[in-house]
Amino acid sequence: MIEIPLEGFLLTPVQKICKYPLQLAELLKYTHREHRDYAKLQTALATMRKIAMLINERKRRMESIEKIAAWQKNVEDWEGAHLLERSSELIYSGEVTKVNSNGWSQERMFFLFDHQIVYCKKDLLKRDVFCYRGRIDLDHCDVIPLEDGKDNQFNVTVKHAWKLHDTVREKWFLIHTRMDSDRERWLQAFQDERRRVQEDKENDFTIPDHVRQTAMNMKPKKFHPVKPGPGIQRKISQMPFPYQHEIMNNVPTRVALPRGVSRNEAVDGDNKKWTWLPFRNRKSKR
Repeated sequence: MIEIPLEGFLLTPVQKICKYPLQLAELLKYTHREHRDYAKLQTALATMRKIAMLINERKRRMESIEKIAAWQKNVEDWEGAHLLERSSELIYSGEVTKVNSNGWSQERMFFLFDHQIVYCKKDLLKRDVFCYRGRIDLDHCDVIPLEDGKDNQFNVTVKHAWKLHDTVREKWFLIHTRMDSDRERWLQAFQDERRRVQEDKENDFTIPDHVRQTAMNMKPKKFHPVKPGPGIQRKISQMPFPYQHEIMNNVPTRVALPRGVSRNEAVDGDNKKWTWLPFRNRKSKR
């Protein structure tokens, strides 16, 4: 007989949580509606489905905090508290136009997390690098959709716009997008954020302090390139974060580069030779 330690018996009920809804559904299927246990089975089935959903959601949220910590480390000029002190997932993001108090339009990247928005400026020299510009507390904020036309408060004419009113700081933000469909997606994202915050409150979901501190203090692992051996096309170095593997899985293993063209074949209609260089060598006239 195989000896199973006590930890193994304690883990077995947890592993079977996803099977309980299936077993209860089958039991309810063959139970007559007039049976005295029919209503109790319905309640048990609904409860176990909710528990299984909460476990999967918490697992997904725990994995997302690692991505948030890695993202924040790549944002330059960060100010204020760490994202993980209040947020645990990224809900929506996109490029919008923010109007400042002087009426000037500014292109900004908005990142909608639970409880807050972080907006950044794209670096003009470094690609895919963001510079921190500010944040908005959504727990004390009103979202106000606007009709197309002139806004008297900012004295500008906008389309596909909405306002954010920070009731604590008494600060207003005027934001608009290029298309009305983009604005509708943002307004829906704000509703999703409030709904998720309410669900977390009802389910008493919080990030454990040790998990938060581990993600905040995590440093990307240094790796050294390894020379491929015979028969190896490419070897991916160890990635410091799991989500990077998903990105690398979509990268082709081989990339075909354009071949050179011989001088005899590379002749255009004017019988002039050309190369793959973007500019031709031209002799200056004297």
